[in-house]
Amino acid sequence: ARLLVGRLKNININMAEKFGSRGRFILASVGAAVGLGNAFRFPGLCAKYGGGAFLFVYFIALIFLGLPLLNAEIALGRKAGGGAPVAMGKLCRGGRAIGWAAALNSLFTAIIYAGLAGWLVCEGIIIAKICPDPSISKVEAQNYFFGEVLKSRADGVISSISPILLITIAAVWALIFCCLKGGAGSISAAAKITVIAPAALIFVLALRGLCYENAGAALCALFVPDFSALSSPNLWISALGQVFFSLSLAVGIMPAYGAYLPEKTNILTSSLAIAAADACVSVVAAVALFTTLYGCGAQAEIGRSGIITAFTIYPAAIKGLFKSGAACAAFGLLFYLSLSLMAVQSASSMLEAALSPLVKEWGADRKKAALIICCAGFAACAVYATSAGAAIVETGDLFVNFYNVILLCIAECFALKLGGKKIHLCEEINLYAKKLKMGAKFLHFSIGWLCPAVLLCLLVPEVVRLFGGGLNIPPFMAFAFGWGITLAVIFGGIALSSRGRRLSRL
Repeated sequence: ARLLVGRLKNININMAEKFGSRGRFILASVGAAVGLGNAFRFPGLCAKYGGGAFLFVYFIALIFLGLPLLNAEIALGRKAGGGAPVAMGKLCRGGRAIGWAAALNSLFTAIIYAGLAGWLVCEGIIIAKICPDPSISKVEAQNYFFGEVLKSRADGVISSISPILLITIAAVWALIFCCLKGGAGSISAAAKITVIAPAALIFVLALRGLCYENAGAALCALFVPDFSALSSPNLWISALGQVFFSLSLAVGIMPAYGAYLPEKTNILTSSLAIAAADACVSVVAAVALFTTLYGCGAQAEIGRSGIITAFTIYPAAIKGLFKSGAACAAFGLLFYLSLSLMAVQSASSMLEAALSPLVKEWGADRKKAALIICCAGFAACAVYATSAGAAIVETGDLFVNFYNVILLCIAECFALKLGGKKIHLCEEINLYAKKLKMGAKFLHFSIGWLCPAVLLCLLVPEVVRLFGGGLNIPPFMAFAFGWGITLAVIFGGIALSSRGRRLSRL
């Protein structure tokens, strides 16, 4: 009887650790890939670097750099049957440390995303409040969140804390726990809402933008290439960086999801579907941003991206979308809540990259481990409800999502070059492929030579800028939320990998 109960438990665990279908895997992977960078960073980069010229470079990088690495990570996860530490450990001696470092970096990224999700929920409540009020101008709407709610300070000093932001951040972490506690099943189920709803509302915003009289000028600004911009090194750096950032490469997510693949899944066609969906959402978001801001007469602000767009430009734009204040309030609330769901899905995927190896390698109870991580995450996230929140997000995002990701991606490419042929990675990608297959020479050239070379070209000028004092960040903040996190990721990865090896021997 005990043996039977044990076998039934193992069956339930295995089912929880597999996506129910190829469609669920794709949907969950799209949820991991599609995030706030698609909604705000991508359109801003399009505006800054010549519209169609940026798109041209982006899609070339997607085909020759992003897709091969995406396929390799998924195939590696399926081959190894585990997350990044297990999968990378199959490649070379230092692979486990690289995998654990990627998992730790994902943990820090998830904290940033959760904080932003709490901000977005709060912004939705603010929009619902100020849109029906005709006494509040567009300029006041632009400055309301950072000025009235966050009371933001650029010097990083904590002088106040927002109770409403603490509440919204706590609600976000509760939702993240619900996504994590059931493993692959709950993540894929949540993705049905956290992916489809935001994409649908971005599509609605794009359709509304196309109804403006000057929508044609907006589309020309977006899609007509300015080829003179191709001479700018920053365009190439930004486009290439966006590919790696947008597809969630080198952060431990895709190997973990690869381990959850259902039987006989075609990795190559699944990867194409993930990349296509990610690019489609980015382009639709760019259409929505360009047409909306042109229609509202705010095209001068169009090159500003990221947090500025989300919390200053869009509130003013949404306030002028509809004649009815109630309609504006309803749309604004739904729009920001949907963006917060997008951030929740991204944060859940990032945390899964850290949670999966804890459960598989260390035998931790999933629900208890998820609860501990979420409680600790909320405690760390409380700093985003303070007056220093904006400066901390800006600093942490630069180091965690740019410097760390590039370093991890370079290390991962070298590990794949050393061990990719040994474990027959290309054969794993093509295992259930039919007519369309991945070329072995193309895969090994892209991952072994092209990606590291391009990433080093991305990293060197940024390091020069960093040490040249071009960041304008207070020293204590640069260490606490920048260099300190980078060092924690590197040495934490080494420490966790050595403990994992000792446990595996036992």
